[in-house]
Amino acid sequence: MKRYISMMVIVLLAGCAGQPSHNSPVTGATAGEEHRRASALSDEAKETALKASREYFGCIDRELRRYRYHGGDSRHETQALLRRCEAHLQPVPAAFAREGVDPRITRRYLKHKRIQAARYVLRNLMALEARSKATEADGE
Repeated sequence: MKRYISMMVIVLLAGCAGQPSHNSPVTGATAGEEHRRASALSDEAKETALKASREYFGCIDRELRRYRYHGGDSRHETQALLRRCEAHLQPVPAAFAREGVDPRITRRYLKHKRIQAARYVLRNLMALEARSKATEADGE
């Protein structure tokens, strides 16, 4: 049995040591070529999306600086804070629609931005909540 396992390990390692295929089965591109394609969006649409994203996250940062922990559920607080900054993402769907981007892709892009923001806000609010509870415990 040990001999069988040893032989299988040797065969497996010998197979792994072989040279990789030079042609990708999906694209036919060589291993050294980049698989990334240039964006079909115009520079104006890219700039609009980037500017909207910066303004959205800037708004979130400003709201977080003003935020004071009141003892509520951090998930509800996160939702309320994100709702106040949602208007900053409104130029993106219009810019993408002008470029003929599929609405599903636009929704996916916006969902990605909202998820990033929600994680960021929730992480910060939970830290504020923990800090507040720690100072309460120290004060007692």
